[in-house]
Amino acid sequence: DIPEFSGQPYVEVNNNVPYFEENEKTVDAFQHYFELDELGRVTMAYGSLGQEILPEEERGDISSIHPTGWKQHRYECIKDGQMLYNRCHLIAYSLSGQNANPKNLMTGTRYMNVKGMQPFEMKTLDFIKETNKHVMYQVTPMFEGDNLVAHGVLMQAKSVEDNGQGLSFNVFLL
Repeated sequence: DIPEFSGQPYVEVNNNVPYFEENEKTVDAFQHYFELDELGRVTMAYGSLGQEILPEEERGDISSIHPTGWKQHRYECIKDGQMLYNRCHLIAYSLSGQNANPKNLMTGTRYMNVKGMQPFEMKTLDFIKETNKHVMYQVTPMFEGDNLVAHGVLMQAKSVEDNGQGLSFNVFLL
């Protein structure tokens, strides 16, 4: 059970222990983006991330991708002219090199993207760059009923070569 929002951008799941099985761990880098569901929503992104798949160029334009639930509008109550919604990568561009892949982009609040997802993405990126090791990584959006915008995402990661000693988390981002 995922608790209601309590003022924090995430809650730990399963005592912060990822659900990866031993036979899933691999040092062979890969990424897999699951098919969109019958409503056109993203379903899951999964992979073994390492230096060999990190992008070498800046992220490109993603404005042509309109994930489910995408409606953009400026609200005066939002500081600095920022938008309420962002296009959120399930696996960050900085970790995957996947730019405008519709199976990797969902509508999410700016808060979830910046305060929730980015700190865990940066921890993962820093770990890969500093150690040259691999990380099993999975992001699963959670939708309620036929809602086109996810209630949140389950994000989990576990470093491979050291069996999670260097990096391990399992969080639900609100």
